[in-house]
Parts: sequence; C-alpha cells; structure tokens
Amino acid sequence: MTDQAYLDDHDTTVPGPRRPEYDAETHAIEATQVGGPVDPPDRTTTFAEVVDRSRELPPIVPAWMRNPDQRRHTARQGLRLLLYILGLHLWKSPKYAAKVAFWAPIGVLRGIGRIIWWARAEEGNWHLRQHAANRNDSEEWRKLDHIRERQSAWRWWVVLAGLFVVAVLVAWVMSPLAPWWARWVGAAVAVPVLARLGRPADRPILDRVETGPKFLKLTADMVRKAIVDLSIGVKEPKQVTFPLPIHSDGPGWLARFNLPGAVTAAKVLEKREGIAASLRLPVDQVWPEVGPDHPGQVDLWVGYQPASKMGQPTWALAAPNARTSVFDPHPFSTDARQRPIDITLFENNVLCGGQPGSGKSYAARALTTIGMLDPTCELKIAEFKGTGDFLDVEKLCSTYIVGVDDDAFDQGRALFAWVLAECERRGKRIFEAKKRGEAPQGKVTPELAKRKGSGLHPVLVVVDEVHELFLARPETADMAERAIRRGRALGVIIVLSTQIPDSTSLPPNITRCVSIRWCLSVGGQVENDMILGTGAYKRGLTGTVYRPKIDAGWGVMVGLEKPGAVRSYFPNPETAAAIVARAAGLRGTVVSSDDTVKVEARNLLADVRAVIQPGEAGMPWDVVAERLRELAPEFYVGYTGDMVRESLTRYDIKSQDVPKPGEPRGKVKGVRRTALDAAQDRLEIESEW
Repeated sequence: MTDQAYLDDHDTTVPGPRRPEYDAETHAIEATQVGGPVDPPDRTTTFAEVVDRSRELPPIVPAWMRNPDQRRHTARQGLRLLLYILGLHLWKSPKYAAKVAFWAPIGVLRGIGRIIWWARAEEGNWHLRQHAANRNDSEEWRKLDHIRERQSAWRWWVVLAGLFVVAVLVAWVMSPLAPWWARWVGAAVAVPVLARLGRPADRPILDRVETGPKFLKLTADMVRKAIVDLSIGVKEPKQVTFPLPIHSDGPGWLARFNLPGAVTAAKVLEKREGIAASLRLPVDQVWPEVGPDHPGQVDLWVGYQPASKMGQPTWALAAPNARTSVFDPHPFSTDARQRPIDITLFENNVLCGGQPGSGKSYAARALTTIGMLDPTCELKIAEFKGTGDFLDVEKLCSTYIVGVDDDAFDQGRALFAWVLAECERRGKRIFEAKKRGEAPQGKVTPELAKRKGSGLHPVLVVVDEVHELFLARPETADMAERAIRRGRALGVIIVLSTQIPDSTSLPPNITRCVSIRWCLSVGGQVENDMILGTGAYKRGLTGTVYRPKIDAGWGVMVGLEKPGAVRSYFPNPETAAAIVARAAGLRGTVVSSDDTVKVEARNLLADVRAVIQPGEAGMPWDVVAERLRELAPEFYVGYTGDMVRESLTRYDIKSQDVPKPGEPRGKVKGVRRTALDAAQDRLEIESEW
C-alpha cells in the first residue's frame, strides 16, 4: 500500500472538526464578500400576490358616476347639449330642406349611373383593358373583356330583380291600399338617401355644431412626447412609465405616470404651459399635480374642454334649503375634475394669499358663506381694500370695517384686541365647563355652542387685505398670532387674506400657526413658500402655474386631507343675493356676544401723553405699556414696550435715553415728553394746513 492510499484510508489528524480542502478560486470569491447578499433572491410569484387587494387598482365605476352631484351635473350638461343641437338643427331646417330638394334629383341620376356601372362590371379590370388598348394588344383586350362579360351576366339579373321590388313597393305606397303615413315614411327615407348620394363629398347637408378643434382622447404617446419636449432630463419616451391605464375621470382624462431616476414631479408642474403647448391645448385645460405614491409621480388631468368654458357644478350651498354648521364639513370649492372639496371651519384658521387679480375675494367669500348660513355663528368682517367687497353682508355682521385710513386701521386693531379679550373669557368658561364634564377635551362642543347664554357660540373673523393692517399697525400682527393660537379650540375662526406675502406684511409665525393655507396665483418661489410653508415649491405645491384674472379663484391648498389645486365657488350676483337673503332669514337678527365689551378706537399718541405725568421727563417703554394696559385694558390687552415703540414710529418719535425707575443716574431706552409734545404740535399744524 502506498503512502497516499494509507493516508486516504486512515484519519491521522487530531480529534476535532475536519479542515476543508483548500480551493484557491473559492477562497478568492469569498474574500470579496462582506455581509449578506445585496439583492434579494429571485422567487416565484404566488397567486396571493397576483390578487393582492392592497395594490391600487383602477376603479370599475368612474368617479363621476359615484358622486351624486357629478351625476346630476353630467346629466344636465348632456341634456343641455342635446337640446342645443336639436334647437340649432330645427332653426336651420328650412335651409336643410332646400339642400335636400336640390341634391335629391341629382342623386337619382347619380344612383342610376352607379347601378349601370356596377351591372356592366366595369370596375373589375377596366384599367387593364385600357392598358392593353394603349399597347394595341387586341388579343389581351378580348380576353379581359370576356372576363368582364361573364361577371356582368348575373349582375343584370340582380338589377332587374331589384327594379321589380322597387316598382312593387312604389306601386303599393301610391295605391289606396297603403296607409296614409306610408307615403311620408317612404319619402322621409328615400329623399335624404338620394340627397346624400347626390351631394359632393365636401358639401354636407347638415351644418357642424362646433367648428373648432375638439380634444377627443389622451394617449400615452401624447404624454410621453410632451414630457420629452419639456427638456427636464427625460430623453427617451420609453423612460416614462404608466402604473395605471389612462382612463376617463370626470369631464376629462387622467394619466398617472412615473418619471425616471431622480426627476421630480415639481419640474413638470413648473412647465405646465410647456405641456399645454406640446398637447396643442389651452393652459387651463391641462392640470398636472404630484401623484400619490412618490415625488417622481405625476397625475396629469386633461379636461375635455378648457376650465374657462366648463364652468362649475352647482354649489350645494346655493340650494333654497341649504343650512350649515361650522362644526361640519361643507363644500367651498372644486378641484380640476369638478369634484366638490369640503372644509370644516371649526378648529381651523385659513390664510389666503395671492397677487392682485388672483381671486382672494372669491376665496374669502366662499368661506364666509359657510359661516353666514350657520345661524349660531357671529360674523366680524374687516376689509382693507376699501371697495366694499363684503358690503352686502354688513347687515349680518356684528362688526363691519371697511377703509384704508387711520380710523379703519384703529378699528382693525380694536377688533383683534377684542378677539384676545374674548379668548380670555372663553378660556375661563371652557375651564368651568370641563370641570362639569361638558367639555372633556377642553374645547367648544356643538352642544355648548348652541346653548343659549353660554357665550361660546362660533365667531368667524374675516380680514381681507390684512397686509394693509399689519403694515399700518405692526403690533396687530402679534395680536393676530396670539389670537390664532388661542382661538382654535374656543370657537374663534380667523380667515386672513393678503396679496403681499413677505416678512413684514405676513409674519412667518402667522403662517406657521394657520392650519389651512391657500396659495392662489403668485409670482415666484419665495411668495409661494411664504404662504404654503418652506419646501412646498420643491414638493410641487406651487401657485406660480396660475395666471391672474384668467385663473382667478384657482390655487393650491394645504391643510386638508389631500393637498392640491382647488377653485373657489363664486356664484353670480343673483345667486349671491339669494344666499345673503336666506342667511338673514335663518338668523332673524345679527348674532353677537351678549357680554361683549364694546371696544372703541383710541388715539395712541394722546393715550401715551396722558399716562406720562407733566413732571416726568420721560418713561421706559415697558412702563408706558403697563400704564396703557391700566388705562384701557380692553384695548391695550397684551401690549408690550416694543409694540408701543413700533406704533409710535409713524409719528416720527424715536427711542431715547430716559431715567431708569429707582435709579436716577441709570439710563434706559424709552420716550421723552418733549418728543410727544413735538409730535402733537406737528399733527396740529398739518391739520390746519
């Protein structure tokens, strides 16, 4: 036995785990592996995964058929179009009758010619026979003509049989045996057919109802071409994929598609006009938005016609029996697919922002209508546009302010002072109600709001063009922020509308506190994010795609169940007047707080001069604010020294060194009596001039 054989038959190693044989190739591969495999192993798809209900599937019943309002709207639109078409053709019926009378005899002659041509079988090989004649090939011509004669032989018998049937029918219709209506039916069938046969191909009998181009269907090729044309990083059409088939959704088509790689939907939203140009459609017919699955997904909805021509469905609040409650959701707008969007005013505050002509008044009016039709809701409206956009609602308001002068601004500041004081009173009432078990969550309930004498009824405060107030009375912005923070659970609802979103006219803290933000048409990313919040523009939530006046009322809203584009309702003047009249009938009288403190506008300069005694050379700002709160607590509630200093800058009063209380040699910043007197003298001189 050889040494190797012995080693193979006998284990000469020490006891323990046997060492595997060394394989250089295997060890080289294993040396490069760190951790487990990167890609999951391939596995066979199971039947359970195929029928998985968690995946999103296209709806069987279209969305517009599931919504009662959209069903009624679609039926009305279809009936309106049908009646229009019938009326149009009825009006033009004399013209159609003249055309039929002219072309029918020509159709008889043309029909006879076609029958003879068919019976002679001329259409079979006439071009071949002509070719043979041109070459003087008589033998070939005779063969082809013989074939024609064999085909024509049986056709003449068919023509004779047809003529016999027609002659019998005509004889029966014209005979006394046929009913009287048979002649009219025969003429109604035969004459239009003969006129259709006699008219030229480019001279139709009936006029077209629509002369412009009509968008019929959105296809994948159209979408892919449009995205490639945008030059946003998509170079090949096949890079655009569709997780769902393109399908009809409301009065339009919905295409949901995924962009390749790191291309985000925001880039598509920024170039809405480019998509419309590629599709050769108006801009207000194309509505892209971010898809529901990831930032690289786009929902492109293309209407059957532009939004400016579609109008809006009938507003449910325009119904003769409509009545609302701020505690329940009610429609205030529609989306691009004309589906109604609901909002619950209670526990929410709303900020509407946009450039002039974007439709902020439309938006504020729609929200105000919900409060108007709630008989328990108190309305307080201040509009600093000065044109009286809410003048017709004045009789329903406990407070109505309009104007852009100092008096109006003082009243606006007094309004927010009242709101803060009201929040203080309501907080104490809610505290007592919670101890009694009537407000377990520490907020106003519908039962408490409706209880007479509770003082917890809803209050809707609408301030239009609020930037004017914040610029004229800077301290009011701080008061508004505090009111928004406190009033949410106390039944105080604040709606602010502004057209100049910047750090001065719209402090960032207010944007952070407001739960629902509505950005209409704005000029750029900065204004957009000032309203919707930082990063909204990059997420595809942008109002820069809307055009002033043309897209008035359209905007992007966040804070609801799903952020997206909405269009506020704006009824015509007759419908708006009917809504106001119905609201007045529901209320019977103006709703107001029983124990509301009447807050009058005050002269800040006169009050500051009053709290500084004649013997005092000056006073620190904090001490001035404290004395103002003691002088008129209902007006100067929450006033600080900085707020007093900023408010006096409009009188050209600057902060100066004044003696520190308790330390004659110490100096602090405050206001001097001489500066106040000089400001008063300047005002008197200006008033005399």
